[in-house]
Amino acid sequence: MKLPCIALLLIVALSGCARYNQNEGQSRNVSGDYEPIVVRVSGFGTYENVATDRPNPRKRLMARRASQLDAYRNLAERVYGTVIYGSSTVSDFVSHNDMFRTYVDSYIRGAKLVDITEHSDGVIETVMEVKLERRFRECVSRVSDRDVAATCPAPLPQGKGATGDVVSNGSDSLYYLD
Repeated sequence: MKLPCIALLLIVALSGCARYNQNEGQSRNVSGDYEPIVVRVSGFGTYENVATDRPNPRKRLMARRASQLDAYRNLAERVYGTVIYGSSTVSDFVSHNDMFRTYVDSYIRGAKLVDITEHSDGVIETVMEVKLERRFRECVSRVSDRDVAATCPAPLPQGKGATGDVVSNGSDSLYYLD
């Protein structure tokens, strides 16, 4: 009688030491079977004064460039994340000042310019996308979120892009590697 009770007590005690994670396998792909995904973002730019600057070709190109750089920044934020710094000043339980700063330090390779649209209100929208290959996603699954930007640079796409050949598959950008 004493031996079955000890065995039962030992089983109950050891089962408490077992690792239990209900969400295991949901946050990371355990099988390692990663499919490429496409990340698409928009960037925006505008003129200082729409009425006077729109006919000026130089200012028009600068507004287009601003929207393109905004799109690159948005791609970097989506792929690698954003560092946010913040501070608050409180005196006598009253908030006097809140300040936030964001920081993105990254590079994006293989981005494709999908579309540039100039809206009637003077806003220029640039749509860009980047294809995240399987090996990039595998690297991201192995490292901590903090180390992704340093350890897992977004690789060039497989195929001709990996050997350095520039291919333009119907894209208006000569620099997109597919």
